[in-house]
This record gives sequence, structure tokens and C-alpha cells, in this order.
Amino acid sequence: MTADTPTRPLLAFFGHHKCASTWIHSIVDWVCADAGWKLAYLYDEKPFGDDLQGYVGREGIDFVSYVNANAKFVNLRDFRGFHVVRDPRDLVVSAYFSHRNSHPTTDWPELPAHRERLNQVSKEEGILLEMEFNRPVLEEMFNWNYEQDHVLELRQEEFTPDPYRGFLSVFGFLGVLDEDNFAKRRQLPYLLRAANNIWWRQKRLPWRRSMDKFPAERLLGIVHNNRFSNYAGGRKKGQADEKSHYRKGEAGDWVNHFTPELVEQFKARYGELVLKLGYESTPDWSLKRHTVLRVR
Repeated sequence: MTADTPTRPLLAFFGHHKCASTWIHSIVDWVCADAGWKLAYLYDEKPFGDDLQGYVGREGIDFVSYVNANAKFVNLRDFRGFHVVRDPRDLVVSAYFSHRNSHPTTDWPELPAHRERLNQVSKEEGILLEMEFNRPVLEEMFNWNYEQDHVLELRQEEFTPDPYRGFLSVFGFLGVLDEDNFAKRRQLPYLLRAANNIWWRQKRLPWRRSMDKFPAERLLGIVHNNRFSNYAGGRKKGQADEKSHYRKGEAGDWVNHFTPELVEQFKARYGELVLKLGYESTPDWSLKRHTVLRVR
């Protein structure tokens, strides 16, 4: 038995490996718990096969969190969502440190052998290995349809520096942001409703009191509770810990790890991708040019 079933369209987050997808999913998860929205965390296609729409209908899903999105499986109808990408060069560098040191190997049978190999070679060789190991992810980013009116396209580099503004924009685009004053008289009813929904999620109550919209003030509190320093043991963005899954949190870090040879190798493999995503405006970009820009 359920109550207050949402009347809005299905909501969706589409991410990619090493594009802040774990962090974004955590915030979506908190929101859905309070709001009484049934969330589907989809790491890959195993839960739904090739029929995501059918899975959503059968399971009564309100919010899809597809953290390793593959465009060919997104056959959804009547939904609103947001999609986050990252500079592919930063993705490769982040993946190198994560796969070498910290990323869980559970349910990823290829990773242990890859990790062993990464720890046997130089950093330059390791980053070159990562370019190929992450080819499926980078190809999925290239094949994505970036012209969907009902999907908000975001870059991690623009989203994460001001996550409060970013998540307000996302939930506003999704049409579920309540911007009314969260006065004291509203807070106790909200807490009681959220508690009901959390108990429903934990199967301790047979019904939920689902919300049509989510208070902006509560959303900002959830973002604050999920800020980078909380995940990174108190470190600020830009302070690196190579052993941490949340290593550095800074855009443009690829410049510190690419060599001229890696630049040429990356161009040969993914030169069109950085142009398509707008991270470069010309195919003759170079490490030297970016180093000069950073110094300035």
C-alpha cells in the first residue's frame, strides 16, 4: 500500500565513471529518502537488461540514478533528467590514481589485474594504459545525445565549484524545487513526513507520504552534509591524497600529469571528444599552452 503517489514525470540522473557520479548519487539518495521517491541506483544494465522503461514501470521507480550511463539503453519516455560529463583528460588521470590505489574491486573482475599492472609501470605508462581501459566510458560520452530539451547538460567543472547553486538549478530544471520560505511552521510537518518516508523505504511502514516538490532549504542542507571535505577526511579541494577515492577534487589536474607524448597519444585516440564536449576549440591544443594559462 502506498499513498501520495507522485504525479510528476520520472526523474533521472545520468553520469559516467569518475565524473562525480558517486557524490551526485549520494545527494539524490538523501533527497529521495526524505521525499518518499523510489530510487533506482543503476551501476550497469544488469538490473534491467535492455528495457529500462519496462524496469521503471514494473518497479514503480520515481528517480533513476544511472551512474554509468550508456545512451543505447536509455529508452525512457516522459522524463526529465540531468547529465554530467567531465574533461576526458581529467577523467583519465583521476581513474589512474583511483584504479591503482582505492577503487573497490567488488563486482569488477577486470580491475584487480589492471591494478596490478598499474603498480608495475611508470605513471606515464599507467596513464597510457588508462586511456584504453576507460575507452568504453569515453565512447559513451562521445555517443551521448546532447540535444535533448528534457535533459540538462552539465560539466563537472562548472557544477562542483558551487554545488549549492548547481543543485538548485538541477532541481529547478527537474520541476521539483519548492522555493517557498521554509518557515518554522512548515518544519515539523516536513520532518514528520520525511520520517514516514524513511520508515517506508526501510519497510517499517506500508505507506509513504510522497512529496511533489522538495524544499530548497533542505536541499541546500543535504548538499552541505555531502561537501567534499566530509568525504575527504577534512581536506579541501586541491589538496591531494593519492590513496583516497576522493583524491583532489580540482579541475584541470591533467596538466600536472600529462607529458607531451601523452598529449599526442590522447589526441590520436580522443581528439574529437574534447572538441565535441567543448573542452578545446581547436585540434592543435598543447600541454605548453595550458601550462602558460594556469600560470597566468
